[in-house]
Amino acid sequence: MRSGIDAPTEVFSSEVVGRMRAFFDRQRPIELAVWVRHEQQGVEGPLYDHHTMLGVDDELCSTADLPALEQGIGLECPGIPGWLDLFPLSEVEELREFGEVVWERSDELGELDPLDFHFTHEPISVTPEERDAFVELVREAAPAVVLVYASHARFWKGDRELDGQTSIYVGWDESRHGSPGTLKLVQEAALEAGIDCTAGSLGAPVEPPLYATVLYRESAG
Repeated sequence: MRSGIDAPTEVFSSEVVGRMRAFFDRQRPIELAVWVRHEQQGVEGPLYDHHTMLGVDDELCSTADLPALEQGIGLECPGIPGWLDLFPLSEVEELREFGEVVWERSDELGELDPLDFHFTHEPISVTPEERDAFVELVREAAPAVVLVYASHARFWKGDRELDGQTSIYVGWDESRHGSPGTLKLVQEAALEAGIDCTAGSLGAPVEPPLYATVLYRESAG
């Protein structure tokens, strides 16, 4: 659970509350929705935002694809105020003491939607020529980079594919004082080499997941 959570200082509109309740009444994984304020430390003092905390049945929470569930709820019930956070029901129950309970399960009305949102991941196909071109471009444009891998993620509800995107992960050596625009430079190198990617992230070198395609790895020594 996040730290710095207390009573909300903003309110929901009755229209939003009604739409949320209608949506959550028809599904199974979410059992409780609580509206809270979140405090975080800014450069010049505390900053505040608000979160809709959703309690997922504890047993389901241990097996659910929570990032996919969060994205799916945002897709099917757009306009939920603040940030959307999913936690085990037992933890969200503790927020009743000071948070505003926006919705909670009462009677089950007929067949409920399991909101079976999930991601699958797979490697991408790259020709030797595309990989070689990419490696040369990265070495020239972003010498602080030591690792790049890519994968394609598919977003599903049940057996129906809703969306998909190819993303790259860029591992760099910060001690080399790489450019703040390193991620953009690597994405541009990928596109120039003929490797399509729509998203990316930058961080420390990590072991690529089994489903990823390694596009560049700096040789030791």
